[in-house]
Amino acid sequence: MDDFSLLGFGDFTSLITKIDINFWGTQVAINCVYDPDVQLPYQFVFSKCRKIEWTLLFPEGANDIEADIIDFQLGKKLHKQPAFFHTDIFDLIILYGSFELKKNW
Repeated sequence: MDDFSLLGFGDFTSLITKIDINFWGTQVAINCVYDPDVQLPYQFVFSKCRKIEWTLLFPEGANDIEADIIDFQLGKKLHKQPAFFHTDIFDLIILYGSFELKKNW
């Protein structure tokens, strides 16, 4: 079972639409939509972050308004194992203290 299934998501695609880095990098909020046809919004909020690594894989996609999440691993809180997002444009790694998933559906 992958981490999306553990969080209650099905088999539809998720897209990242915006990333906010706040409080000098100690909080990362990742806005997403589930199922591009229906556009169900949700947000990952990582707090007490100690490290953020960003790798731009395809610079030609930097002007796209959405990034397709290809692989996702939640990691472990309390800075034990980083979260990992692999998209069609970039990779993002976040070492965090706590995590919250915000969705109203």
